[in-house]
Amino acid sequence: MKTNVAKITTFALALFVLLFAPSAFAEESSSQLSSKKRDQISENCGSIRQSLKLLQRSDARTRTYYGAIYETALSKYITPLNLRLVKNDLSSVALINLQTALATSRSNFSADYIDYSKSLEELIAIDCRLEPETFYNKLVSTREKREVLQDDVKTISTLLTNSVKSVEIIKENLDD
Repeated sequence: MKTNVAKITTFALALFVLLFAPSAFAEESSSQLSSKKRDQISENCGSIRQSLKLLQRSDARTRTYYGAIYETALSKYITPLNLRLVKNDLSSVALINLQTALATSRSNFSADYIDYSKSLEELIAIDCRLEPETFYNKLVSTREKREVLQDDVKTISTLLTNSVKSVEIIKENLDD
């Protein structure tokens, strides 16, 4: 029960940050932060930083979860399948290319997550009460890095879907 409440709270908070925070400051360019926005950042600094810390914890768990899925799919499914196919003279170029693309994408995901995580850590360390413009500029930068991560996840999901389709094609050819 306690875990479900924590998950719901984290999800709600992450949803709030993703949906409302970007729109709250989207109309301002990083070099032209209005005094009203500057004041809002300074006044709400405590709750903003708390939300970012919760997001950081949630993202760390999510990264571990997705990283484990990607590693398992690659090391316990795709690679052994490719080895078995090669051993039986049934190799599939499409599946080999997918294995390579998935390994590269997983590596990119890990590197991009590290970059994002460092940026988020630096963002949390900025005292937004004293430096609202610096905080805002780092926030924009961190959001861009999070978008890169989202693209990485989409790419890997597509590759995993394609690998299942490739295996189904191989299976159909074996049945013939």
